[in-house]
Amino acid sequence: MAKLVWGAFARLNADSQLKVADFAFEDPSSLRKVPCPSIFSEPSKELTVVIPAYNEEQRLPATLQETLSYLQRRRDRQGASFTYEVIIVDDGSRDGTVRAASEYVRKHGFDAVRVLRLPQNRGKGYAVKSGMLCSRGQRLLMMDADGATKVPDLERLEAKLADISSDKASAVTAGSGAGLGFVLGSRAYMQEAATAKRSALRNFLMHGFHMLVMVVVGNQIRDTQCGFKLFTRAAAQQLYSNQRLQRWCFDVELVYLAQQLQIPMAEVQVNWTEIPGSKIRLTSIVHMALELAMIKTGYGGGLWTVRGPQEVGKLH
Repeated sequence: MAKLVWGAFARLNADSQLKVADFAFEDPSSLRKVPCPSIFSEPSKELTVVIPAYNEEQRLPATLQETLSYLQRRRDRQGASFTYEVIIVDDGSRDGTVRAASEYVRKHGFDAVRVLRLPQNRGKGYAVKSGMLCSRGQRLLMMDADGATKVPDLERLEAKLADISSDKASAVTAGSGAGLGFVLGSRAYMQEAATAKRSALRNFLMHGFHMLVMVVVGNQIRDTQCGFKLFTRAAAQQLYSNQRLQRWCFDVELVYLAQQLQIPMAEVQVNWTEIPGSKIRLTSIVHMALELAMIKTGYGGGLWTVRGPQEVGKLH
């Protein structure tokens, strides 16, 4: 048993050194593989939107339609200087997710919409990390494929990001992608209503999970799990180069890492609607609890180290 546990920690530690050379985008027009750019290169877009997708053939098209329509309207409003890309990371789907995403690549062009196809299912955390490391944006947004949070709420997060960015001087001249900053969309204001709708068992498990989260990262952030998070490029470089967890609790790990790296964080209320087809099950809570224990043991026990910006840069 000890050998299995140690092996799990070692594997996740090795996976934290994931490099973009391991990946390539798929261009459906030419059917060729295109090498991924690196998050450690100079940004060439104002915004990157990373959408992890696993068996999302049914829900993904509506999310992409809404997201791209919003981004186009915003470009019309702000002018040509507002540039963007949307990266859909297919996490080894067994349905038509890639086919659905590729239709939007053909419609909007490979420069604006890109599909990163992982050969097997590794988990949402792994998919998000893969997309982030291949991003070109000054600001990087992670959002779920189900469209539960409406993309115009991005502007709320951007305003807060500009406010908390640790490099205020460069933020003035270069926009809110400068400096260090991490803003989390939050559904904490909905907690009371959600509790009333859930079963007693589910409420018990959810409260237990939130207590475990507090043991790991405290109560600075009330909602670590909302799938709508915004990063400056510098913050994403440090956080995703260190991230190890691949499935349920990578969000909590990001908060933990931000605390260790002294990256400014803030929580912003977003509009959220529960979308049918959730992949969360009661058994997921057990797996989440195990991953929280791994964060506490891995970092607290010295099995994992948090690499600073200088060391992270050398790895890439």
